[in-house]
Amino acid sequence: MRVAVTGGSGQLGTLVLRRLADDRSIKEIVALDVRPPLVVSGKLRDVRADVRDPGIGGHLAGCDALVHLAFMVARRGARALQDDVNVRGSANVFRAALAAGVRRIVYASSVAAYGVVPSLPAQVSEETPRTRQPGFWYASAKFDVEEDLDALEREHPDLSVTRLRPAILIGRRMDHRLGALMRRGLLPDAGLPVVWDEDVADAFLLALKSGARGAFNLAADDPLPARELARAAGLRLVRIPRRLLAALEKVVTALRILPPADPGWSLGASSPLLYPAAKARGSLGWKPRCPTAAEVMRCWAEEVPRKLDRRIALFVRAVDRGSRGQPPRPELKDYRSVIHLDLTGRSGGDVTVRVEDGRVRLSLGAPRPAQAAVAMKASTFLDLLSGRTDVASAQLTGRMRVDGQGHASLVVGGLVGGFRTAGKVPGFRGVPARALAKWIGS
Repeated sequence: MRVAVTGGSGQLGTLVLRRLADDRSIKEIVALDVRPPLVVSGKLRDVRADVRDPGIGGHLAGCDALVHLAFMVARRGARALQDDVNVRGSANVFRAALAAGVRRIVYASSVAAYGVVPSLPAQVSEETPRTRQPGFWYASAKFDVEEDLDALEREHPDLSVTRLRPAILIGRRMDHRLGALMRRGLLPDAGLPVVWDEDVADAFLLALKSGARGAFNLAADDPLPARELARAAGLRLVRIPRRLLAALEKVVTALRILPPADPGWSLGASSPLLYPAAKARGSLGWKPRCPTAAEVMRCWAEEVPRKLDRRIALFVRAVDRGSRGQPPRPELKDYRSVIHLDLTGRSGGDVTVRVEDGRVRLSLGAPRPAQAAVAMKASTFLDLLSGRTDVASAQLTGRMRVDGQGHASLVVGGLVGGFRTAGKVPGFRGVPARALAKWIGS
């Protein structure tokens, strides 16, 4: 199967691409986005494309299915811009896919498509009528896109459409205000229906391979009030009066300090709504790893990086500074590579390893694009640096994963070996490395 994915560089797109890359039945992936993806795979064809591009259909030729994820979510920008990308961009992609011969679409809708309105029942099922909510830009855009899909299905009976409607995605790469607040240890006081983003990515692969049609809610059971969600994740609840927040938004927008923001994100439900996912469990065989809201928040607290371990951060700076001060290494003269060192866990983070001009350079942050990716827990990386384990053992036991160019493990092994050797240098020259090695091994 050949699959095109729009928005493959986003929070959910990264996880969906990784599952597609790991699935043997998927032969090729066309990732369309305005920035490069984080996932590295020989199956992946990376295409810079805007969903509004009239010529986007040229990239969809030969694809069997379209997974449409591209959407502006909780980002600042004029309403007209957001509707242009979200609504008209989606319509453009759908019609381009049809013209290219694609007859299978899996679309990332949202529970927001129902609207966040007083008329909603306490339990919102897939049969609950959708309500357009003009004051909530994101919700009304999700409503409009589903209306467009309704029309396309009527016009093309052979078109198979799956609409997955997830709650708020909780996970590692939450590139918006809620994610920024949570990384600072805060949670807003609002009714938040949540779901673990890795579980949602699983549902996309299940939907794609099963051929199931229709709408499916994807939300964690047992929704909790904000104070209980905060307690489960070890976060502090922040109460900001909605009228004050709305007034502040008007001021910063009027003074052009920041672009406009969707007012709907400040209007959340006073209590969490229930979006039962029984249909997804039954028809798709969905088995979420975090089935309840409390488990979602505990997963976030345990697995999502908050701040890179200080010992690793110092290692990155020390190695990069040392590399700059050394002459180029002849064996690396004609060798170039960019490696994403993806360190998971609460004290993890992203590190770029760049090999060029005979030097190995390190910096904080994820490279886009990368030729290879090496993923492991931050604790595993510390074990490598301290000598408690080695690269070969970490790979064999599944503690370290390498995607893309296979030499990436050799580069990481070289970094580790060089650090451990430097920690054994006697005399004054070896003092800094010995001190860092001792700290890491403690």
